[in-house]
Amino acid sequence: MAGKIINEQDYYRRVYGGWLGKNIGGTLGAPVEGSKELLNLTFYPKLPDGPLENDDLDLQLVWLHALEQYGARLTAVELGQEWVEHVFFPFDEYGYALTNLRRGLAAPVAGWFNNPFTDCMGSPIRSEIWAMVAPGAPHVAAYYAYQDAIVDHAGGEGVFGEMFFASIESAIFFETDRDRLISIGLQHIPATCRTAKAVHDLLRWHKEGKDWMEARLLILENHGNFNFTDTPQNIAFTILGWLYGTDFEDCILKAANCGYDTDCTAATLGAILGMILGPELLPERWVHPVGDRIVVSPQIKGFPAPATLDELTHRTMAVGREVLATWGAGVEIRSDASTSYNSQYTFLEVPESVTALWHAPFTANRYLLPQGTRNARLGLELTIDYGMAGPSIGRGGTKQLALTLVNHSHEAWNGNLDWQLPDSWSGSGSRPFALAPDGVLTWTETISAPDTISVTNEIALIIHRIHDNAHWSKETVTFTLLAASRWQISGPNQSVIQTVDFAGDRIDVNGALNTTVPGTYTAVSKLVNPNEQAIRLIAGTANPVKVWLNGTVLFEDDQETEFMPAYHRSPRSKMHELIMPAGTHDIRIEVIKDEKPIELFILPILAENLAKIGEFFYLTEIYFDADAPSVSFE
Repeated sequence: MAGKIINEQDYYRRVYGGWLGKNIGGTLGAPVEGSKELLNLTFYPKLPDGPLENDDLDLQLVWLHALEQYGARLTAVELGQEWVEHVFFPFDEYGYALTNLRRGLAAPVAGWFNNPFTDCMGSPIRSEIWAMVAPGAPHVAAYYAYQDAIVDHAGGEGVFGEMFFASIESAIFFETDRDRLISIGLQHIPATCRTAKAVHDLLRWHKEGKDWMEARLLILENHGNFNFTDTPQNIAFTILGWLYGTDFEDCILKAANCGYDTDCTAATLGAILGMILGPELLPERWVHPVGDRIVVSPQIKGFPAPATLDELTHRTMAVGREVLATWGAGVEIRSDASTSYNSQYTFLEVPESVTALWHAPFTANRYLLPQGTRNARLGLELTIDYGMAGPSIGRGGTKQLALTLVNHSHEAWNGNLDWQLPDSWSGSGSRPFALAPDGVLTWTETISAPDTISVTNEIALIIHRIHDNAHWSKETVTFTLLAASRWQISGPNQSVIQTVDFAGDRIDVNGALNTTVPGTYTAVSKLVNPNEQAIRLIAGTANPVKVWLNGTVLFEDDQETEFMPAYHRSPRSKMHELIMPAGTHDIRIEVIKDEKPIELFILPILAENLAKIGEFFYLTEIYFDADAPSVSFE
């Protein structure tokens, strides 16, 4: 008999209440998202017919579809595929991850590499679906939250933020005490992460008797970030609303009135409170304007999204039954019994399967073999670690990969390891291997590229299995190496220009020159554009900057601004849109440095309002190569 029973009607009301609360909070906060001042909201803005569209809910509809399509054993790999097929958001971490996925990278590397937004709120806002399909099983919800978050936040606070919320929301099906729920969430993330520190500090200030506005200021003083979407401050604002609010309305208003990522804070707290209270206890004045309707953003496409919260709830519950059975979670959904559980379940004992995720490398991808394997304790496990430089290689350069092959099966695997490389590339050649059960093989592979390579380069490791000196089978693991960006860099008082390969869009001029002295730094390259197209060229930096294209000043900003290397919301003074002819174009960047380090991203983005499926997508076929010959493609 299951140790935990959820009455079917209780399951429905908590799930429906959560989705309803999510809709309410997101609709409240969306119009003032990004406002950093203390706000004075008292109710919704004037609404159209129903709720406002919001990525907080949109993305969870995609994950529901992923669960329905791939089943309960889905991983970050399938969730990444869902991004490519169904999510056309270019915003912040979404845009960077989607760029990496389109180039052939996989999570977690796709969620970490070249991504300056891994500490942001894009993943904590997606936690509810994992809690609702794993009711009363916080460790399962936290596992799914991790798989989700590493698609676009690997290595960052966004991962811990989603695990924190998912574990709280899963526990709500059996535990509704606020303080115990917050403790459960904190147990599922490392105490040393910035998110945990922000929540712990807030709990202390609340206990010391600070009022909510004092607590808000302390959060900003101790954990604030210029980027309004930064995770620790916003999760603290969410919990602030819960601690200081007197009822549902007061809670979500206090969270939203803290400002910053208001749709996220109000929506998540609305969901938590909606799950605790159930729809029948949510205030009618907040419920009536949004009703049962779901509004989906136009950038979410290609699958049957639920039209109502009732449909969403029933589909969530159907998947939940599969998840609980697959994971053996010890939770039973029944229509003929009351919700109950053995008091031995405190949800505070977090299994190693969760804590191990805190330390999982984000610079490496893992492959379970034979293809289609879902249990890491069976078959072969291959790990390819790219190192902190990521999956990039310079033209005419080399790339070292750290590989580990583990045999989890009960049979020996013997054979040869071979590389399948693009033309004119080279590696170490064939390598024999012999792996007994539980055997481990580690080695370093050095791959060399010719002077001319593609923007994306497909590499394959082929594992040939041999029995009795005869070929038996093979497994092929395919991955991608990206061409590095090549720039010529010079700085103050430096007469020598250095040619440097950068792993991504970040031009680390200080690191390349090993100097931090103030002055003017210069980066020169050639922008290679294979097709005439409308381009938004962004210099993502806080510093004064001047950009030339083919000897003509494209734009100049002599003021320091916010550092915001986003595809869609970089400062207008640090970008320019133009119709760029096909060919090779000379580009020159000058950045003026004061005492602070230079952060500089150069981004070729699709110009505004041109794409049918969205806008501000990264133009993956464009590249920067200081040594490229001057060629016209016309």
